[in-house]
Amino acid sequence: MENEIHINNIKFWLNQNVIYCDICNDFDKNYSLEDIEDLFYEAISILSNGTYLPVIFNFRELNTLLSIKLFKLLSNSSRIEGVVLSKVFLVKKLKHKILLSFCQMFCGSNVSNIIFKDSNLAIEYSSQNYTVFNSLSCDG
Repeated sequence: MENEIHINNIKFWLNQNVIYCDICNDFDKNYSLEDIEDLFYEAISILSNGTYLPVIFNFRELNTLLSIKLFKLLSNSSRIEGVVLSKVFLVKKLKHKILLSFCQMFCGSNVSNIIFKDSNLAIEYSSQNYTVFNSLSCDG
């Protein structure tokens, strides 16, 4: 792992041009929604260092209510959209994927929000997205 940032029960790291974020269930006890957005924005900005990179948010440890709350915040954040290439949400259960997919229908995001149960597919999607973006950027 190239870089890591630990903030309470959240871990961000950069590996092979993908930013990963592991979130534990009780991370939000001391934060307002605005503080949570700031925290994610700052960590992603530091790790991306001005480069558009895909982010994988691991929601597997989160309960349903917290995953919906955080998904709404992250998928609608224009600040975070401004520093990422794509946002991938990794969930453990099919019901979480369905719930977040339903929430996504009402989000007006400019950056793609993709939801996966399989971490290998999430990594593959993010890596391919980065490769395609950079090949198009170099052709332009």
